[in-house]
Amino acid sequence: MALSEYKGEEIITNILIKQGKKHYERQWMPRTVFNDPAGKSAFIIGNGPSRIGFDLYKLPQDTYGCNALYRDYTPDFLVIVDRKMYQEVVEAEYDQKNIVYTNHLCMSRYGGTSHLIPNNQMLGTGTTCMSIAVQDGHTDLICFGFDCAEDGPNFNIYKDTNGYATSDTIVHQTVWAKQIYTFMQKNQSISFRFVDGNLPKAFFELDNCKSITYNELNTIIDEKENG
Repeated sequence: MALSEYKGEEIITNILIKQGKKHYERQWMPRTVFNDPAGKSAFIIGNGPSRIGFDLYKLPQDTYGCNALYRDYTPDFLVIVDRKMYQEVVEAEYDQKNIVYTNHLCMSRYGGTSHLIPNNQMLGTGTTCMSIAVQDGHTDLICFGFDCAEDGPNFNIYKDTNGYATSDTIVHQTVWAKQIYTFMQKNQSISFRFVDGNLPKAFFELDNCKSITYNELNTIIDEKENG
């Protein structure tokens, strides 16, 4: 698929109340990232425990990662929707040399050199990664580190660290699962492959979603490397 035609968008930067009526101040935010997806799959990296042990540095382009992933690995595109995580990334100056997507609120509050999430639907970070990849023009998404079939104590790889809940916090992972399911439903022309993980059975009832193993992922990577 060719480079997407997204050019940018108008956002609301401020709301003023005058004589009981709302007045909106708006600003045009041009597109600042131009990624050609031709011939490439999109690898969407979640932070669930099912990806522990997999060597992320084996992945070819294009990689889309969530939040604190940057502490251990540099994806092609890092996506952040949480203000604490974005503040950490700016203070670490990670955004100075890497592509970081975030929302306008984080950009206006903490500055930095990030890029606006295109057509932001205010979804969780994992689903937002998928959305950006699709808007980039990708039609084949390979997703791993998504363990969202059940609610329960926090098992995120980065639990008990800045920006994340503690280990004993009950996390409603099924909320993210519902978002992902709805996103796949709305994008029937896109292929979604999930690598292992604790995932809802309903995902694989969709015609455009299938499950693969890490051995199969390694085979895909090898085939891409060997042309």
